[in-house]
Amino acid sequence: MIPGSAIKKDTKKAMELNTVEGAFAVAADNLAAPYLGLFALALGATPSQIGMLTAFPNFLGNILQIPSALLAERLKDKRKLIIVGGILNRSSWILMAFLPFLFAPERRVSIVILLATFRFMTANLGVPAWTALQANLIPKSIRGAYYANRNMVLNTCAVLATLLANLLLRLEFPTSYRVIFLLTTVLGLLSVYIFSKILFEQSAPKAKQASKGSYLKKMKAFARDISSQKDFSNYVVSAIVWNLGIQVSSPLFVVFFVEDLGGPAGHWALFAAVNLASMVLIQRYWGRLADYFGQKSVMMVAGLGIISIPLFWWITPNTWFPFIIHVINGVFWGGYNLAAFNLLLEVTPDDNRSVYVGVYNTMMGVATAVGPLVGGFAAEVVGLKPIFLVSAAVRALALYLFYRNVTDSGTRRMRIRDLMPGHKTRGMGSGV
Repeated sequence: MIPGSAIKKDTKKAMELNTVEGAFAVAADNLAAPYLGLFALALGATPSQIGMLTAFPNFLGNILQIPSALLAERLKDKRKLIIVGGILNRSSWILMAFLPFLFAPERRVSIVILLATFRFMTANLGVPAWTALQANLIPKSIRGAYYANRNMVLNTCAVLATLLANLLLRLEFPTSYRVIFLLTTVLGLLSVYIFSKILFEQSAPKAKQASKGSYLKKMKAFARDISSQKDFSNYVVSAIVWNLGIQVSSPLFVVFFVEDLGGPAGHWALFAAVNLASMVLIQRYWGRLADYFGQKSVMMVAGLGIISIPLFWWITPNTWFPFIIHVINGVFWGGYNLAAFNLLLEVTPDDNRSVYVGVYNTMMGVATAVGPLVGGFAAEVVGLKPIFLVSAAVRALALYLFYRNVTDSGTRRMRIRDLMPGHKTRGMGSGV
């Protein structure tokens, strides 16, 4: 682990601003995005339309990942793509607040889906470039600890935003959502401004090469390059199956809570707060484990917990049990997301990292689009609970593929006693 004194002063400042920017961005996202499904339900959306609300943005947003990654590799300042996408993304919430109500009631959900798709497309423009900049900024040896601490700050802000959303959702519809969407715009644009002030060390832009051969030949050559990166390609395959398992059920949990259990929509904000609070409390724990045992070990343990989530929804007996589900959800997703991001940085080569991240996100976009569509339409035929069982089975298959085929740089074996919060592992640092 690199001691704090070994990090340059400019790098420290950039890392601090990176956390501040993330705090504003996450507060903006958690003030509005988790309740877009509730907004659509209030406008009369069906389960299949809720599936479309997740599927279309993810598919159309992620197919731009590879072109934006290629563009990022040729930019002298990769921040430009992120800033432009951020401004468009954050400003779209203003349209969401008013535009649907200018149309007939039967068309309003379709307008929400279109706006959500535009928002996601612009938000994803800078994702490959942002990921590459993060890899350059944060030394590999402290990534687990840094992102654990950063995530604690971000998730704390997300909890506060969620509690504010819970209060605002009590206002009369649609005033409640209009206030939420406008506040989201302000917070989001502030995050873009702060990001523009961060000084990243950036690789030299790649010159546009003269055309040699057909586009198809170039794609085949690039596909061969990807296939030669075994850990990356195996990680992508397991992640595709994983995202299918996640997305086939996740957008439907809110439908099940509101329509089957009869739960009040306002409680969904409280569930989100409980989920985020669990993530805050667990981040340092997962960060230390990730730095000591490696990312794969953490993902395996956390993944086992995530498999159980749709099973808990399948047996939930009342409207308060989801509080317990969201505690479990926050604990395990807190570890999984932390380690998954660090592992992505690890399995992508330094050269052309933006492009590899673009490929990864494009494939995840396809999986994240197919899952909600299948789940939404199937739920209208067989009901919601059978979809939850299918989701658990697909998640389990994905985790098995990940276990068998993906390796990381971790060399220490994690034992059950190492998971005990009070257990002291020799040589384990205290974090950054």
